Amino acid sequence: MNPTVYANADASIVFINSYASESFDRTSLTDAYSDQLIDNIASNSSNTIVVIHNAGIRTVDAWIDHPNITAVIFAGVPGQESGNAIADVLYGDVSPSGRLPFTIARKEEDYGALLNSTVDNANRAFPQSDFTEGLYIDYRFFDAHNITPRFEFGYGLSYTTFSYSDIAIHLLPDANTSPFPSRTVSIVQGGHPELWHELYRVHVNITNTGSVPGREVAQLYVGIPNSPLKQLRGFERTDVLEVGESMAVEFALQRRDLSIWNVEVQEWELQRGRFGVWIGASSRDVRLSGELVVG
Repeated sequence: MNPTVYANADASIVFINSYASESFDRTSLTDAYSDQLIDNIASNSSNTIVVIHNAGIRTVDAWIDHPNITAVIFAGVPGQESGNAIADVLYGDVSPSGRLPFTIARKEEDYGALLNSTVDNANRAFPQSDFTEGLYIDYRFFDAHNITPRFEFGYGLSYTTFSYSDIAIHLLPDANTSPFPSRTVSIVQGGHPELWHELYRVHVNITNTGSVPGREVAQLYVGIPNSPLKQLRGFERTDVLEVGESMAVEFALQRRDLSIWNVEVQEWELQRGRFGVWIGASSRDVRLSGELVVG
């Protein structure tokens, strides 16, 4: 495809997508047609902006390093106000604060056996799933195998910058940190009611250190013994912070957030030991760290 690009245009915006539905999964995380379209336009326009309307993950390494590509927006599935929202961000009326809900790998192979391809209709992939991956999906898989992604889980840019400070971790006064929930309490729909009791609260201060107002999305990750290194256990989006303004952000940790399923006892267990606590702007952009101890 040879698109016409006007030499006097301030910018060229390329919108791409890839078809998927409930009865038809994509056979690849790439798309040669749209990759070629982007490359052709970027080769003729020094300010090319790519907007991806994607149902799930979409790799971008075929063109992301092109010197004329100046911005990429993962816009997800478009809705009624999609056009207004994208225009507000591109014109700078709103500072973006979205975060990726999945990891963008450098190549499809990085997802390993987690990638379900239905390209061979004669031998449909995964007729049965044994869940051998366990808890190691998405960013937990990448962390465990030391794979560097293109864009990590929780990643997102802003027109301003933020600093994190004063992490504090508190055990609530009435918290019950016994290994197992009470056996005298009736189990209700949704599980043992004590699983939803708050045990700890984590506090942090976030300050807008940039030059324009904006929101930050702070993310809380916890390291649970005998589990993946880091697991998302909370995220909070701040109010719009003016330049130099700070806001206290609080995360609640429930018993369920810190427990693992004990297959021998057949109950959720709160293990004794040290739990790492990390707060940051993504799964790999850690700004503060701490520790809680269950004794």
